Amino acid sequence: MTISRLTFLGLCLNLVLCSALQVPQHNCESYFSYYREDSGAYIGVFTAPRPGVNSLSWEVIFTAHGTNQAHTVSSLMPYPTKTRAFENIHNGERGQVFVRFQDFGNELPKLTHAEFNGQVLCQNNEYDAPSSTMTRRQSMSTSTPISQHSAPREMAVPQSRPRPTTSTQNDLNPFFNRPRPRVETDFDQCGVEGFAPLQIGGEQVTRGQYPWLAALYEGESSVKYMCVVSVISKRTVITAAHCIHDKSANQLWVYLGRHDRNENPESGASLASVGRVITPPAYEGSPFPDTDVGLLVLNHPMVYTKYIQPLCLWSKDFRLSANEGESGAVAGWGYDRTGEKTRFPKTVSVRLVPQAQCLKEMKRAEDFLTPRTVCAGNPEAHGPCFGDSGSALMVLRNNRYYIRAIVSISPRQGNICDLSKYVIYCDVSKHIDWVRENMVM
Repeated sequence: MTISRLTFLGLCLNLVLCSALQVPQHNCESYFSYYREDSGAYIGVFTAPRPGVNSLSWEVIFTAHGTNQAHTVSSLMPYPTKTRAFENIHNGERGQVFVRFQDFGNELPKLTHAEFNGQVLCQNNEYDAPSSTMTRRQSMSTSTPISQHSAPREMAVPQSRPRPTTSTQNDLNPFFNRPRPRVETDFDQCGVEGFAPLQIGGEQVTRGQYPWLAALYEGESSVKYMCVVSVISKRTVITAAHCIHDKSANQLWVYLGRHDRNENPESGASLASVGRVITPPAYEGSPFPDTDVGLLVLNHPMVYTKYIQPLCLWSKDFRLSANEGESGAVAGWGYDRTGEKTRFPKTVSVRLVPQAQCLKEMKRAEDFLTPRTVCAGNPEAHGPCFGDSGSALMVLRNNRYYIRAIVSISPRQGNICDLSKYVIYCDVSKHIDWVRENMVM
């Protein structure tokens, strides 16, 4: 890498600069460095861990003291320019990307997480509240041969068989006659909520309020709604294992950007085919919430728009209170209070409770409660019900939503759920390593 026009901040050679500017410590020196440009601006440069890779996908997370600091970190961009970055890749060099820092005061934002092609390169502790978390992503690839033939090749991801495209039934079915979403840019941040209705205690979800919210369908010429899924990357959605266990990928469809279940096809939404179904080895098809988490890997990367964006993954650095008590939100197309299917998604606020309290009020749930489950409820007996399986329990941290758990099982009351009791969730925070190891960026 050429750094003749940059100052490496890690060495802190300029005593006047270093006395005024705080450069956070991190354990990612092999892949990331802070630099000062000749203009006086500050950037952070990421370098791929190996040469000879012509498809690069980055996810990096920064944190900063105080709220509303998202503007301090720019989008992730090819370094030093797009043209030069691709030239370097073609020449067999390690690809690079960078972010630009601005209006950060006297302390640069701290790098807390860096991933390259799904591989975690480094992690650092986040700042305690009040703080801001900024997630940035960048994907770039080229089919041009790399000149360095001796460079190691990336392991290929197994691809599923292509879907048949000649079915007359599918051509006539409006569900499959799906529109292509309009491409929009600058949607590289996870967990950012859209607009919400201006009413107190309302359950309506506006279009794009939770842009990671998507619907799972099953079938070929005729399809039926199954569960809720949440976008966590351009190739992966997360849901409950009981929604997808032993299902054929060829039979599953993910409706990204879904809102109105009666509109087929739905404008601004995108119907995506599934390439792989992944559930934990310990899950054997029994409706047991302890391992009730699953992933669907799509055949093709999705396009992020204002209606399709990722939910943030839980960080192992987040502190969990022994007494729980944190509030969260759940959204989906489950049954309403009358047992009718809903046309538009609804959301409800829930509060997590300690397992002791959950067990005290639900003695019969003893067999389902483990250290890898959580309970949550609503004092007005509102909550997820049938059709909401797979929904994410979203927790707001540093102005972004993170997935804490997955809707798994609920007490039953006739044809509907008994929401005067607690819903039991699979605790995704206890499965986050498995999720990161199996998801595809």
